[in-house]
Amino acid sequence: MLAPDSRALLLDSLRPPAGYSLDRAVATTFTLDLETALTVPLAFAGFRLEEQPDPIEVMQSLRGMSERLDIFCQAGAIGASRWPSDLLALLEDVVHPVRRPRPGHIFHPKTWVLRFRDESEEPLYRLLVLSRNLTADRSWDTILWLDGWRARRINQRNAPLVRFVRALPGLTVSPLLPDRQTILGEFAEELRRVEWELPDGVHEAHFHPIGLPYARRFPVEEHFRGYRKLVISPFVREGAIRRIFRVRAGQTAVLISRGGELNALPADALDRVDVYELDPTASLAGDDADGESNQSFFTQLHAKVFVFERAKRAHLFVGSANATDAGLSQNVEFLCELVGRARTLGVDALVGEDAPLRAMLTPYDPCTEPPNGNGTDTRALDDLLLDIAGGVRFHTAIAKRTEGWVARITSDAAPRRIPDGACVTIAPYNRPDESYSFSKEDRVDFELPPRELADITAFLRLTASRKVNGETLERSTAVCSRLEGAPADRLRQILARQIDTPEKFLRLLALLIGFASGIGSVVSATGNGSASWSEGAGQGVLELLARALAESPESIDHLDEIIEHLRRSPHASNVLPQGWDDVWLPVLEARRAMRGGAA
Repeated sequence: MLAPDSRALLLDSLRPPAGYSLDRAVATTFTLDLETALTVPLAFAGFRLEEQPDPIEVMQSLRGMSERLDIFCQAGAIGASRWPSDLLALLEDVVHPVRRPRPGHIFHPKTWVLRFRDESEEPLYRLLVLSRNLTADRSWDTILWLDGWRARRINQRNAPLVRFVRALPGLTVSPLLPDRQTILGEFAEELRRVEWELPDGVHEAHFHPIGLPYARRFPVEEHFRGYRKLVISPFVREGAIRRIFRVRAGQTAVLISRGGELNALPADALDRVDVYELDPTASLAGDDADGESNQSFFTQLHAKVFVFERAKRAHLFVGSANATDAGLSQNVEFLCELVGRARTLGVDALVGEDAPLRAMLTPYDPCTEPPNGNGTDTRALDDLLLDIAGGVRFHTAIAKRTEGWVARITSDAAPRRIPDGACVTIAPYNRPDESYSFSKEDRVDFELPPRELADITAFLRLTASRKVNGETLERSTAVCSRLEGAPADRLRQILARQIDTPEKFLRLLALLIGFASGIGSVVSATGNGSASWSEGAGQGVLELLARALAESPESIDHLDEIIEHLRRSPHASNVLPQGWDDVWLPVLEARRAMRGGAA
């Protein structure tokens, strides 16, 4: 059941089954890396990732996904390390920052719910319950993957899952667009009739959202009881550990966590508990592209697993909650409980002498680690960012001026919780040097210098800093403002700026008309592997465009708008291949004839 000696990639679990395409996806995460989020639609489109995906591939994948994908994350926990791409504009309506559920606590679930459709429009559903965030972090995590189909009868066990999905729009900092909220509510209702295909040896699956408004608290003592117990959690706190591990003589209790967390527990909290850490040398063996063995090393434990045996059955919980009081009662979390035979899901199956995970563990050796002198101050800055990003709505209103486009950034409230000695600034995410300070008494209100339309972004960089013992500590996060006044062709201008060579233009041509892997029929390959325009390739382009006219005429309309924008740019002569009009203009005339209109 739990196979720590194997590797599962998140993007692989998001790919549609053969013959299906993505119709709807809802994701939740605590921290979010925007660059990683840009790669997700590649999985839906069936592309194979490279270390640096072609921005044209990303854009084309995202164009169709932006209306089908919703990502809910903790406001103030969006990474802001560097500007990844102008293509972030395509995520502006996808990312929905969520406010704190209650003071001092966080939105922490890591769950994906997806719907795929085949040619018959028959839906297939997928549920992913993870311990990992939507970031590029390399940690030891878990993923539970369930596929399901629509049934005639309502599945009562899905009610908590439905409640969780329906609650998401009500948790956001800014309201969702009405259409998105309606579609999300309808999607949640569909889940009532889904029957999930359970893993071998599993008899039941139950869903446990934690920390939703007006919901009953998760009953730890009711669910986490048994004569054999196993807890895997990177973060642990004394209160939760004492509630979970009430061990009597003859019972089995195992805890796996991080050494630094275990050091902070009082010794008597671990009485009669076998305690382990992840072996720092643990790795996954694999084969590289040439078939040679290699090792994949991960940074640290991040998986969350709870196992309890009672009445000769095992109850295995996986998901986002840590063994902390906050994780089991105050944060918003999501757990899935699998019930089955102890020999399949029980403690010995996971950490017994012959279990693969056991070889990756080392007994916990108590030691004293020197405290991080700035740890408390850094966490205070993080909390400040969570409070501001979750409590203040930002707006970016743009307008056309003679000298270019200007953006005015405002907030609907003053960030009143800035402590004395702290400095808070805000800037466009793509131009962090254009930062503006603001105080706890005043609302944000400033105007940026004129720029090209494609340089305007709804994503802002929020930074908090303070001096501690002569050292400046600084933390940053990205916030997504509500963009107002953007013209309809803004995304097309961003696209056009990604096309600066004939090779990229031809690749775009193939992608636009649905032949992402057919670039060879459009261009000839030179000896160095790059693409080149040639007389012989012209016939291939004409055939491809003719096929598009028959199978997807709308793609010709889309391409026409982009080409016209390229023609108006000063670099058009360097982008459109020589002889392009000889191929394109007849196709354009044919398309106009299909619409029954004239040029």
